[in-house]
Amino acid sequence: MIRTVLIVDDSRVSRMMLAKAISNLDADWQIIEAENGQQAVEMGCEFAPNLIVMDVNMPIMDGFEAVEQLRPKLPGTTIAMLTANVQASSQQRAEELGVHFLAKPVTPAVAEKALAIWRQENEGSHCS
Repeated sequence: MIRTVLIVDDSRVSRMMLAKAISNLDADWQIIEAENGQQAVEMGCEFAPNLIVMDVNMPIMDGFEAVEQLRPKLPGTTIAMLTANVQASSQQRAEELGVHFLAKPVTPAVAEKALAIWRQENEGSHCS
């Protein structure tokens, strides 16, 4: 089953690293990218991704503002904030918005955690 992940980061290198890590973990993910929150809102509305991994500090529109706009439009989408801004206030803001919080740097383990969060929210437990 093809699933879509929207990777949002103003750093091209961070987007490339995360896209590669996700592809290596699970080739069934279609990857789309945005470089700021405004693009994220536009692409989120156009593609309705299954998962959004969003940086916080970006030009034009930051990640929290983008999530405020996307959350009501995409209630079923799993959203994780991926940021170097690990202050308690940022983590609390993510919690208030109902999104997950992941700390940079971008590593395969972070990509694995993002996919695990999506699976936990969307696949549930399959007892036999």
